[in-house]
Amino acid sequence: MRSKAQCWNPSEQERLQAVSDSIAMAISQVQLQRQVLASSGHQALLNQLTMAIRSCTELDQILKLAIDGTARTLMVDRGLILLLKYTDSILKRDSQKRIPKATEVTVVCEWPTASPSDGNQNATTQLNQSFCLSKCGLCQDAFTNAPRLIAIADKHSVPSGDTIAEIASIFDFNAMPALLLVPLESQDTVLGFLALQQRQPRPWLNEELALVELVSAQMSTAILQFQTLRQTSALVEERTYQLQSILKVQAKLYEKTRQQVEQLRELNKIKDEFIDTISDQLRNPLASMRMAIRMLRQPGLSPERQAKYLEILDGQCNQEINLIDDILALQKLESNKSPLHLQKIDLKQIILGLAELFEKKWGAKGLTLTVDLPKRPLMLQTDLDSVDRILQELLTNAGKYSAPDTAVHLCAIHEVDPENPQIVLTLSNIGPGILPPDQDYIFEKFHRGQGVNKQVIQGTGLGLALVKCLVQHLNGTITVSSNPISQGQSWSTCFTVTLPQMQG
Repeated sequence: MRSKAQCWNPSEQERLQAVSDSIAMAISQVQLQRQVLASSGHQALLNQLTMAIRSCTELDQILKLAIDGTARTLMVDRGLILLLKYTDSILKRDSQKRIPKATEVTVVCEWPTASPSDGNQNATTQLNQSFCLSKCGLCQDAFTNAPRLIAIADKHSVPSGDTIAEIASIFDFNAMPALLLVPLESQDTVLGFLALQQRQPRPWLNEELALVELVSAQMSTAILQFQTLRQTSALVEERTYQLQSILKVQAKLYEKTRQQVEQLRELNKIKDEFIDTISDQLRNPLASMRMAIRMLRQPGLSPERQAKYLEILDGQCNQEINLIDDILALQKLESNKSPLHLQKIDLKQIILGLAELFEKKWGAKGLTLTVDLPKRPLMLQTDLDSVDRILQELLTNAGKYSAPDTAVHLCAIHEVDPENPQIVLTLSNIGPGILPPDQDYIFEKFHRGQGVNKQVIQGTGLGLALVKCLVQHLNGTITVSSNPISQGQSWSTCFTVTLPQMQG
């Protein structure tokens, strides 16, 4: 340019043309270099995202890397990632592209991170802010037309109409007039949005739009992948928990079955022992009776021999009858078919009568019976036959297992209890004793202690079982204790019977 009129001569025009061609070539070269650098930066960003998606295990890291890299590459002022939270599950858009009700939009990632520590005391953040999808027409438009993006150069080019009557406050076009809103869509499902904003109006270039579309596609794939992985992990955990519960139930069932098998084995063992014992107990008297009958049939038998064999026959017959009576009595008591005949009795008189009888029986063995009774009567309302049978069986058992020339001690006291008055009987003797393992089973049918078997003491093993059933039939209790006496091999054994004074 010149300040005065000038006629440009041909040489000047030629020189000007040459200079302009050089400048145009330089500008073109610079633009090409910028395009190459931009393309390299875009490709580097995409490669970085691809590697991150393959190696990262946290979705937050991938989203932060994506928004940081995109915002820095495009040199925008702010970048946001917004994710949709559906009320039910991730929904595919229907053919009419209707907006799901109550769908929430939340800012999950922001660039740059606003922090007052950076020196900006007025820094604000949009992170974790939420709004309803139906309250933002701009997001609705992006949701409906996904995957098409929305590019706004300035606030004057913001779409208008009934469908975009309301816009969320995070899109402040007065402060950020330029906006690029890209749906994050995969398999016809909108997962969220990528938003880029600029403080000055900005026309978005085609290569920039192409970049954000590629970035949004990678982000959509990553989000869907992690959501699927999370659902799969949750399903695996649920199935694992269910499997563990099933295994626990199976373990309990197995343990229960094992216990039942053990119980069946024990019952089978008891049954075999019962059959063996009852067979011996029934056959032995029968064998003795058969022998006595055969001897009685011999001709020329003297009267004395006849009397002896008749006595054997009578004794064995009584033993057989008593054994059968005990078995039948036990069966009735265990099946609760034995009625109680209640009457008032004086237990003191019954004990004194039995004491005199058993002292005579024990004379040959040198046993004595000491009785410790209160001065006043011991009145009971109970079944007389049951009480008498309990005392006889316990005294018989004490005499059988007492050491010769020892004393058997019988004590009866009245325990005063306003709610439940009762009589307590204790019967103690000195003899072989009952070993601790046998004390738990001493009241079972046909069970006899190891020491008893070694000493070959005769018995059926029904006496104490019958006593326990009779005591329980009278609503009482019976216990046993047996302890070694110091400096000796003898044991002190004590049976304790507790009977209610009044039957209910």
